[in-house]
Amino acid sequence: MIQRGGARTTMITEDQVVDAVCRTLVTRGYLIKQRATVTQHGYDIVAHKNERDLVIEAKGAGSSKVGTARFGKEFNSGQVFDHVAKAVLKALRVNSLSEARAGIALPDNEPHRREVEQVATALRRAGIGVFWVNEQNDVRVDAPWEL
Repeated sequence: MIQRGGARTTMITEDQVVDAVCRTLVTRGYLIKQRATVTQHGYDIVAHKNERDLVIEAKGAGSSKVGTARFGKEFNSGQVFDHVAKAVLKALRVNSLSEARAGIALPDNEPHRREVEQVATALRRAGIGVFWVNEQNDVRVDAPWEL
């Protein structure tokens, strides 16, 4: 949740997406090897279970970087497209360069669902899982493999 002045919005941030997915993975027996915040570089989540890594790229619903012009504002459709495209590209790179499983983690909202629905079949064929995080921080997983 973003605090903006005195008002609060339920826009889910990237850090909230990462936190929710990490909690879900830990409850399913994963060890979190790496966890990045929105200000850090690298993979957002690297988890390990049964001798295999799971690498996840996460995105939020809007800008959570204090001091930016878009702080606290949800992404428009073009920005959602760009963020989903970048997450998918990073997941494809994981699949191409390693034996790790790849996933993307996104807010469970209409703009993100609309973008992913258009490529859902290709994501499954490519072995990429999608972690959907709602405003209550519940996680739903749509993946071609078992957690």
